[in-house]
Amino acid sequence: MDTLEKDVVAEYMLKILHNYENIRGKPKDSGQSPFWDIVVITAADADQKIAFEAQVQQKLQNKELPLDLPIYVVADPPGPKLGNGGSTFSALDFLNKKYGSKLFDLHTLLIHAGGQSQRLPSASVLGKIFSAVPHGEPVYQMLDIKLAMYWPLLSRMSPGVFVACADDFLVYNMENEDDWSFSKTGFTALAHPSSVQIGTKHGVYVCENIDKVDSRKNICMARALEVLQKPSAEKMYKKNAVLKNNSDNLKSGVLNSCKSNIVYTDSAFFFGTDIMQRFLSFLEGNGPVTCEIDAYGDFLQALGPKATVDYIHNTSNISNVDPNLIATREKIFNLLKGTEIDILLMNSSRFIHIGSTREYIYHFCADQTFQKQLSLRKDIFNQWTEQELDGVSNEKKARFSDVSEGCVLHSILPKEAFVSDLSIMEYCHFDVPVSVAQDVIISNCQFLSEEVPFEKQKLEIPNSVFLHSIPVCIGEITKYVTIYFHIDDSLKKTVALKDAGGLPFMGKTLTDVLQILHLELSTVVPADYNRETLSLWHAKLYPVVDSMSESLDVTLKFISAIKKETHGAHDMSKYKLVSIDECLKTKSLKTMLNYRQKLFQKIIQ
Repeated sequence: MDTLEKDVVAEYMLKILHNYENIRGKPKDSGQSPFWDIVVITAADADQKIAFEAQVQQKLQNKELPLDLPIYVVADPPGPKLGNGGSTFSALDFLNKKYGSKLFDLHTLLIHAGGQSQRLPSASVLGKIFSAVPHGEPVYQMLDIKLAMYWPLLSRMSPGVFVACADDFLVYNMENEDDWSFSKTGFTALAHPSSVQIGTKHGVYVCENIDKVDSRKNICMARALEVLQKPSAEKMYKKNAVLKNNSDNLKSGVLNSCKSNIVYTDSAFFFGTDIMQRFLSFLEGNGPVTCEIDAYGDFLQALGPKATVDYIHNTSNISNVDPNLIATREKIFNLLKGTEIDILLMNSSRFIHIGSTREYIYHFCADQTFQKQLSLRKDIFNQWTEQELDGVSNEKKARFSDVSEGCVLHSILPKEAFVSDLSIMEYCHFDVPVSVAQDVIISNCQFLSEEVPFEKQKLEIPNSVFLHSIPVCIGEITKYVTIYFHIDDSLKKTVALKDAGGLPFMGKTLTDVLQILHLELSTVVPADYNRETLSLWHAKLYPVVDSMSESLDVTLKFISAIKKETHGAHDMSKYKLVSIDECLKTKSLKTMLNYRQKLFQKIIQ
């Protein structure tokens, strides 16, 4: 993307965010155009529904949302994982029971936000849709971004349902383009120019007459012949899904930045009231969905004149292959077969996923283009306190703050705090100087000198670690756990129990770490563990202590021992240990929300 185009996209997005800011804490339709009639957020289970509803109420209390916007949280029913396709059916069923025929006159934004967020567990307790974004005062969350981001599309949209996910961004420019709209019937999907390589990891649209697409327009319409899911490069070329990069058709800023040929990849999509009625009739005739259905894989792949039923047998992305899966997929294919799908080719757009630790750090700390386009800042909604440092020279005090370039959000810190340029601190409270090294995410952590004796000049957070404190209920008592791992560790990676010691953890193997901390493998595998494989998510690696400050203090001592390989320096065997999975099952939602609300009140005062 060239400099001119960067500025245009940034200016367009700034207008969108400014318009949304003007209706926070005000009636939803008091802005420059009518707003969404209904917003639905899906949750994985009843516990997550409670967490989401509590945060919606807190945001309303803080005047961070339009005040009269109906926001419903719909949880998947108990039982097997349903996927975002199954959740779409559940949400429609809920809305139909609540609104009846009136539903077909409304514009609904449906945001899929369920899941454990295993790749970015700072969002596991409170949800990806409430992750902090370094914009706005008070700090925006993903929900705010989603509400604002798609608002300009509403004026070209008939009643129906617009489907989006919780952990991605879209930056774009639609200025001076009028010959496009969402189709009243069938499906209409947003499409974004991407390299062929990126296309192998996303859904790819096969456009009718792709060679005639006018890619110089910021946005234009096309008809899709079919939708491919994570296709090989060879398949994209064979299906004629590739727009050749040449001087005649790639003159707009975004496309010009693609050095190679491009394909159009998926993000959000819309379906009209005819599809709503078809889905509701399906539920009436077949009963609730009881297996994992994907809104992208199972809905979109059934669309277009060249769609085939072949995909229903591909279960590589299904976490639990239910006996009813193939039959249900086939029924959905037959339900949607022959349905048209139009695509809006957003040539001046960029789709950004932010659901992993590395993506979180890169886009908020290093991706200057994205930061400019979304008006992101590094220092957002914080309180910087005065702190007297005995024995530290004024020159050194100044150096702490002057070179701090990391991303700090919704936190209270001494002015002497230092956060490296590739690190993120959010929802933290420190009354002692803290120095954060590179490649760190530290979230929801506290260190107060009145709770933990502190005699050093500053608290040091070593490089390449993830830290997140969680309040948990042990019986009737609230205690604290700080989960930690190397920023590149995979919490989802599973190995056979006999090979559990080889799991990568903190830049070493799990066996190495346990030896340093005086632990046996049998200690960190739960006694009632009944799986044949183990992941870091289910390993009992994290000590339970009485306060947030003590939790961080103990955790940093263990991390130091691991990094320096100082065997015996700290004995973890005396602590009660829990897994991340157990933390989520025993979390104290009220305690975490109260902590963040107290931070909020202190910062605004």
